[in-house]
Amino acid sequence: FHPHFSQAKDFVRIIYYEQRLHALSIYKKGKGYSIDQAVDDLDNLRKALKIKKWIVLGSSYGGTLAQCYVMKYPERVLGLVLVGSATYGLPVTLGRTRQYDFMSQEEKMKILEIYRNRSLSLEQSVFNAHLNADWKRQSFYRPSKEQLARMALYEWKHDGHFRTRISGILNSLDLKGSFNKCPLPILIMEGKWDLTWSADKPKKLHACFPGSKLVVFERSSHCYFEDEPEKFFAVLKDFVDGLSELSETKISAWKAQITKLNKEKEKSPAHFPKSSR
Repeated sequence: FHPHFSQAKDFVRIIYYEQRLHALSIYKKGKGYSIDQAVDDLDNLRKALKIKKWIVLGSSYGGTLAQCYVMKYPERVLGLVLVGSATYGLPVTLGRTRQYDFMSQEEKMKILEIYRNRSLSLEQSVFNAHLNADWKRQSFYRPSKEQLARMALYEWKHDGHFRTRISGILNSLDLKGSFNKCPLPILIMEGKWDLTWSADKPKKLHACFPGSKLVVFERSSHCYFEDEPEKFFAVLKDFVDGLSELSETKISAWKAQITKLNKEKEKSPAHFPKSSR
């Protein structure tokens, strides 16, 4: 997110943080890791910063985390922004990923060869793989070598067990119907060329959040704030400028509905196809 989100500093206070198991954040083995823990970590950060209410923005997996936070602490939220959000737990069935549609067979084999090379560090593998076309999976424009170096050095700093720890939890989430009557303002941003998912993902995700606003970026892949920054931050500013505090009554009523819905799911768990991401 940094330094891209510095473009928003004139209309909103920006708070970057690193989750447990990531970068410099402390993680003590044996304490476990869960979505609920990550949600509480985020709210403890809010308390430490003495913020009464804030806007929560989540990208990719962070979109799922943001949804879970809003469901647990809606009284602390002014608005929710989902940027290329994952669809874990939502009643969304998507087609296959498009991440490899623009790679040749030779490029795929070269990337595989790089990752199989045990003499390379993780950072070296990531850098060289992306240099050899792996960038096509989630970038609209070809990144410079400097951008790839930053990504390899700083965006892959997480505990080696993070993905396995969290994947089982994500695949067991059931958020179906949770946002049907959500009173909070929700902005959904999607990229037309976000190859992580099938092309129908924006429409299907939007349907899970009645009353939300959907904005599709025509020349973007997975990181819209990089690919179309002028439009991205203009849309974000309009959303922020239009926010106002909701009545506690509306928020309490929605929170009660979520509690009731979850109890009903526990009694008679509904089955629906898992999403592809």
